[in-house]
Amino acid sequence: MMWIEILSRHRDITSRVRMPGPEVRVGRGYDNDIIIDDPYVAAQHLRIFRDEAGQLVAEDLGTANGTFLDGGKSRLARIVLDGKQPIRIGHTYLRVREPHHEVERERVAGTALRMLPIVVAAALGTLAVAVELLRVWLAQTAEPKLSNYLAPALYLATGILCWVGIWALLARIFSGRSHFLRMLLIALAGTLAFSLYDELAQFAAFAWTWPIARNYQYAVAWLILAAVCILHLREISPSRLLLKGALVTACVAAVIAVQALQQSEALFDTGRETTARRLMPPAFRLAPVRDEGTFFADIVKLRAKLDGDRSQAGADEEK
Repeated sequence: MMWIEILSRHRDITSRVRMPGPEVRVGRGYDNDIIIDDPYVAAQHLRIFRDEAGQLVAEDLGTANGTFLDGGKSRLARIVLDGKQPIRIGHTYLRVREPHHEVERERVAGTALRMLPIVVAAALGTLAVAVELLRVWLAQTAEPKLSNYLAPALYLATGILCWVGIWALLARIFSGRSHFLRMLLIALAGTLAFSLYDELAQFAAFAWTWPIARNYQYAVAWLILAAVCILHLREISPSRLLLKGALVTACVAAVIAVQALQQSEALFDTGRETTARRLMPPAFRLAPVRDEGTFFADIVKLRAKLDGDRSQAGADEEK
């Protein structure tokens, strides 16, 4: 006896057939034990039987389109079935299992386990909104208005929901499930990571005059976006994840290279870097204050250097 499972393109079980005999014929013709309504399946396509060792074997009956392991590209005349990996005939996926095939343990129907992702999503969303409101408060230079705080939070929530909705729709189309909550968790985690980095970079630029983190913020933003996209793609389908990651990484690397070129050209045109692009409360300024003597001593050194450069330039012109 054996069980034949017919799978969907998402590898979900659509039907199970219990076959009591030692051999099963599969095809499109009506003289088969299992009839497959697939125009790419031959009239007599497949024979499933037990070999001398007692193993289940699928044998192709000389068809035009062949028989394949799931994910494989090579036609196989005989396949030893392990009960786990499906086989493909035409556009149809099959899986053959023994009656004593061990199934996974039953899932625990716990309310706490179902609520955990929701609690985590709420916490990440609250933190992301809090960081955004903190950014607005630190940049506030006029009289505070409620709209100044509500609008950014609303824009942030709308953007995240639209982003998650698009990915959930793609997951529904290509995998049969939307995975909305998982997509939301990924998007919220990416948003929070970028928001925290942005605030730390702004603080470092203002407090200690460290321009590196702020000047290369665009690269960090694109890398976080790439990681988020790869995680979304993994939720849609874990197959060929390395290829998907390589394509996303290549696109992000190209964008970062172009943006770095634009920044270098802008630096060449202006001749200076922009360190702090947002003012913060004076109490956040942690760099030591130079006294008047040190400041004018640096001016004298700079004047001497400029005079030396002018003299050298004049001597080079005379030569």
